Amino acid sequence: MALILRIGGLKMIRMSVITLAFTLIILSITNTALCANLVSHWPLDQNSGEEVKDVVGGHHGKIIGKAKWVKGQFGNGLQLTAPSNYVEVQKSKDLELSTLTLIVWVNFDSLAGRQEVVSYADSYGIFADGGIFRALLYNGNNWDVVNGTTKIEQGKWYQTALTVAKNGIAIYVNGKLDAQLATPAIAFQDFPMWFGGGPADNQFWLTGTIDEIELWNDVLPAGEIEKIYKNPPSLGAVDPNGKTTTLWGAIKR
Repeated sequence: MALILRIGGLKMIRMSVITLAFTLIILSITNTALCANLVSHWPLDQNSGEEVKDVVGGHHGKIIGKAKWVKGQFGNGLQLTAPSNYVEVQKSKDLELSTLTLIVWVNFDSLAGRQEVVSYADSYGIFADGGIFRALLYNGNNWDVVNGTTKIEQGKWYQTALTVAKNGIAIYVNGKLDAQLATPAIAFQDFPMWFGGGPADNQFWLTGTIDEIELWNDVLPAGEIEKIYKNPPSLGAVDPNGKTTTLWGAIKR
């Protein structure tokens, strides 16, 4: 059986019902997948220098204090040692997202005290404390914190991810949901982005190595987070606008 479609009242197209159905399915999948774009990607694969390059969004960071380019989980990584050694990325509206996914690989050289891994404006971020991963969200009055359950081992690489939805946050460890919490919507303070701690608190410094930091502009499905964990850093191809879609990443895998 065939259908005849009229487009703009002028042109006629003939297609089978099967072809039409397949086309509609592909369009539906594409529209769903394109909802999340990669805003920034700091691969940390450099060998030297004080600038930490964002290869997608151009939000380059600057090393404050001392840091070492070392072997990472994938290529190189950046080793930081407490106190007062960190990376600062300038404040930007591009990074002030109401929904997001933040992913980072980290290997701790020490598990002593609270250690902030990545945070933006002290408003969303991932940290470790008490031997587990935790994540925070600032709601305009105070901070909501979700506490993971996976026990961290010193000297071992972990992928951890924070998702921020309009009504809650969740933390993932090695591609698996670790904990979640209902929260109000996010609010932003007047601070930049920091890797490894920052001067807002001037005490929660990281001692360890970070690698492959990604920021997406929506909540990635759990399956996508797991795929990125299992086959990192397969983030897809960057389009001319400097964005990466989950659909292309899925096709690559």
